[in-house]
Amino acid sequence: MTRFIYSFLIGISLLLIPQLAYADEVLIELTPEIAYVDTVVEVTTPTDYVIETTTGPRFETSPAGVTTERVAWVDSWIQLRQGEVVLSQDDDSNHNSQTNYWASKLTGNAAPGTYTIRATSFEYITANQRPVGTYTLISNLIPPPPPPVVVAPVPSTIVVPLIFIDYQPVGPEPVPEPPAPVEEPPTPVVVEPVIEAPEPPAVIEEPLAPVVEAPPAPVEEAPIPVEVSPPVVTEQSTPEEVEAAVEAIIEAADGEAITAEAITEAGLTLEDLPAQTQVEVRTDDNGNAVVITAEVAIALQVFDSPAELVSAIFDDPGQVLTAVANIGADMSDEEREESEEIIVASVIASQAAINAAGMAAGTATRIPTPSSPAGGPLAGNDKPKSTRRRKP
Repeated sequence: MTRFIYSFLIGISLLLIPQLAYADEVLIELTPEIAYVDTVVEVTTPTDYVIETTTGPRFETSPAGVTTERVAWVDSWIQLRQGEVVLSQDDDSNHNSQTNYWASKLTGNAAPGTYTIRATSFEYITANQRPVGTYTLISNLIPPPPPPVVVAPVPSTIVVPLIFIDYQPVGPEPVPEPPAPVEEPPTPVVVEPVIEAPEPPAVIEEPLAPVVEAPPAPVEEAPIPVEVSPPVVTEQSTPEEVEAAVEAIIEAADGEAITAEAITEAGLTLEDLPAQTQVEVRTDDNGNAVVITAEVAIALQVFDSPAELVSAIFDDPGQVLTAVANIGADMSDEEREESEEIIVASVIASQAAINAAGMAAGTATRIPTPSSPAGGPLAGNDKPKSTRRRKP
């Protein structure tokens, strides 16, 4: 009976152990905060790999016959990356219009190394949108989890009922009295002679050995980080590669303004950058950097030539208005202050010249120069005499 109970408990415990999912399956849950999920894998030997997704059917039909899009359905997109380099990517190679709508699949051979499987969506790659939904990522590159630890169940305790037997109480046995104590004779006191201990020999202090300092431990120099150059955009680059190059130079700037040299080296233009990206367009004579947004820098380009300005007035008047509203934005604070001082000085000098000319003209009108009847200068007092009429 005991063996049966023990076996029954072991069977129940094994049934209660949770069953794990397949080792190569990962549930991808995308949200507005999580646009993609990266799974890092380590390949030790050359391996033929298969990476695919299971999205399920896209549409479902209700008992009433209404067809709607399935809740939490996502158009998957997968990439095999090594660092920031995308080795391969796929959108719809595992598509099945009935059971696996717009699913993805990648196959190939991976050399030994560390790889990242990025699971994202078509909307995020092509339009930077962030759908909400789930799908399953499957690959033989994903290692299985460690096997579960099975703990043997503790056998249950079998309670044996107690059997009570009638008995007759027995009285206590008599305790014998202890024997009377016998007095022992007193122990004689023996006085031992005092023996004086000899004096210890004098201790001669030896000089301390000189302390030899250990040589300093060699200081290990920190490894010099290897700088990875950002990707360069060419005419054959895809929109995804252009977007990756833009993200790379923005990340390399580390919150600072992006220089014109960095934009040129990456093969990009101002039009490729987000409108509010801070860019360094020039440096003044004092070495001060002039930083404006990419949108303003693009608008100010219409002033590069009269023909471009006239063409922009008809083709893109909004850009011309932006350029006019930001005149002087490509000047440093020192250049702007110097220009204002020159303008104020010119206005003051012009006003002083106009006032002096007006005063000179007024004096010539009020005081005419007198002359003699013959046309020569008058002798004596140069002031003209007043002429009075006699009274009648």
